[in-house]
Amino acid sequence: MEINIPNKITSELAEETGWHIGDGSMNYYENHGKVKGIYQLRGHIKDYKQHYLIRIAPIFKKLYDIKLNLREMPSTRVFGFQIWNNKLVKFKQKLGLPIGKKFNISIPQIFFKEKELKLSVLRGIFDTDGSINLEKKNNKLYPRI
Repeated sequence: MEINIPNKITSELAEETGWHIGDGSMNYYENHGKVKGIYQLRGHIKDYKQHYLIRIAPIFKKLYDIKLNLREMPSTRVFGFQIWNNKLVKFKQKLGLPIGKKFNISIPQIFFKEKELKLSVLRGIFDTDGSINLEKKNNKLYPRI
């Protein structure tokens, strides 16, 4: 699959990086006798399907000029995609995202240069791993993020 790599840092790239921090993964594996990079983004099969269709797919098209093959994966109860593409994985590594398990992942420094980029990457993280609830305390409800 041929993709385009963004030539500048945008709020869409920052948001997409936030999605990766929350629900993405990437690594290199042997595939048909060659070592290839795989990028995956997956969310809950019911809770995130519309978000993938309405928000994530168009941003991937805009950023990388690829049409995602979105699908349900009932055995793991997720919805999303995977892409075998060395160019994409190398680009994300250059941004500062880790290969393999995300034990110590952090927001890449490049997204701290502008307020809009910081907010966009946080939006992406919150889209995938964020929640808001109300906690009862002293007979009042307090929001918790």
